[in-house]
Amino acid sequence: MASNQISPPWARGLCDICGFPYRLNQLKMVIFDQRPTGSKACPTCWDEDNPQLQIGRLTAGMTDPQSLINPRPDTGRPGSTGLFGWMPISNPLLNIQCEVGNITVLVV
Repeated sequence: MASNQISPPWARGLCDICGFPYRLNQLKMVIFDQRPTGSKACPTCWDEDNPQLQIGRLTAGMTDPQSLINPRPDTGRPGSTGLFGWMPISNPLLNIQCEVGNITVLVV
């Protein structure tokens, strides 16, 4: 199907984002969420459509493992009852031990 519109190489147009004049064949269509917005942008202002907007479309056959529902910590092991604090230069809180009802802080 032939178009009745022409675009000669000397035709000028304004960038819809910055407003500077450019040749019409240099302006690109702005796409947002895989849909054309109707705006045209110069090569400086033009930004590629963000792929993060297509997450639901691209991951249709992919699975994302989720965490456990209502997990319970292993309270019988010493490693599951302590919190580790770390700083590269002289940290006084190297190991924090916690108990229900009482808080014990050991400074080494």
